[in-house]
This record gives sequence, structure tokens and C-alpha cells, in this order.
Amino acid sequence: MSMRIQNDGIAAAAASSAAAAENTAKTGSSTKAGSAADSATDHVDISSLSGNVAASVAALASQQAARVGELAALYAKGGYSADSMQTSRAMVSQAISGGSLEED
Repeated sequence: MSMRIQNDGIAAAAASSAAAAENTAKTGSSTKAGSAADSATDHVDISSLSGNVAASVAALASQQAARVGELAALYAKGGYSADSMQTSRAMVSQAISGGSLEED
């Protein structure tokens, strides 16, 4: 089997980035006022999406912890019996797919 890697785009992007960095360095070194003015316009906006993602992750972690607690209590009482065939199939399927054991 042979494999061919085309890296023409990578080399062009690297050359373009290097040229842009060189131009920026020349411009920034020639005037201090220009670089200070440019930094005054820099800003970062973080949407509420990150907060929603964090809240969802926390809720999921809480649900998972509650489920593990339920299963631990059942096991301690002797009321939990796992189907070994189903468990092994799920583990093999997950390993093959590289996915999660979570049910959809």
C-alpha cells in the first residue's frame, strides 16, 4: 500500500503567515504610536454559549453521579444483576466504534 501526502497548501500557508508576521514586525517597530493604537482596538467577545455548555456539563455530571449512586445502592442490597452478554457486547461495540457507551 502506498500513501501520498500533499503539503503544497501547508507550505503556502506557512510562507503567507511568515510574510504577514514580518510585515507586522516592520510596521510595529517603525512607530510605537501605531502599535499602541492597534492594541486599543483589540477585543474578545465570549458568547453565552460557553456558559450554556458549562451548565450542561455540570447537569450531565450530576445525573451520572445520581445514576451511579442508584446502582451502588442496588448492588449493596444484592438487587443488581448485570447481563454479562449484553455488557460484553456493549463494551466491544464501543471499542470498535470509538464512541461512548451512552444511550441515545
